[in-house]
Amino acid sequence: MRNEFVTPFWKDALASLPEEVQYRYALQLQAAERWELAFGNVIELVSRASAGIGRLFHTPSRAH
Repeated sequence: MRNEFVTPFWKDALASLPEEVQYRYALQLQAAERWELAFGNVIELVSRASAGIGRLFHTPSRAH
């Protein structure tokens, strides 16, 4: 399991806390980042699947 942040938002969020409490919240912020990245991956997967299904059933219109 990684101990560093991937996104600048969560790194900055941790840095914005006072130093004496950063260690308390570091794990929660890392978990929040993992959830955010996982949700992003799920949304991208659903979007790609939806687009693929749309292309699969797309019938070109006939020119008159």
